[in-house]
Amino acid sequence: MTKYLLLAACIMAPILLKAQTWNVQSTSISFQVSMFGADVDGTFKGFKGTIVFDILRPETASISGSVDAATLSTNNSLRDRHLKEKDQFFEVSKYPKIAMRSTKIEKAPAGYTGTFDLTLKTVTKSVMIPFTFTKTGANAVMRGTVDINRKDWKFGGNTLGMSDKVKLDFELDLSARVSENK
Repeated sequence: MTKYLLLAACIMAPILLKAQTWNVQSTSISFQVSMFGADVDGTFKGFKGTIVFDILRPETASISGSVDAATLSTNNSLRDRHLKEKDQFFEVSKYPKIAMRSTKIEKAPAGYTGTFDLTLKTVTKSVMIPFTFTKTGANAVMRGTVDINRKDWKFGGNTLGMSDKVKLDFELDLSARVSENK
């Protein structure tokens, strides 16, 4: 009998321990940078990504996504055009996506910490992002905030009055895939 229980456990373990794949229902992705001491807020839209996450086994997670750089908005059309077109900024016609991919996810005292490769134009750098993942039934919300140094990505050149620190915030509203929700 013990052999059969052990065999059943070996067969069922991979199924039971499988991380859940989540569909992205909506997103909020924003940034904030200081310009001559005044905060400039902006947003991005067009998020596409894959979220595979299990709150009990975060080390099995795989999170990747990108935003459409052309969706940048600071609610100032002249500034938006400058940020989208100039070579020291986004150059959206040449680099249409800003991408991020997890390389490691760990449990942290207040949620999780993800190590991500963040790619902006031609530069990819590793960044650690603390985040929360709150699951409620078949839905979940993933939220995170991180400060990065824009110069690490060779972004913004020597723009007079522009802070090096850029705050990034994201919130992803997720739902479990129907096949995994049964």
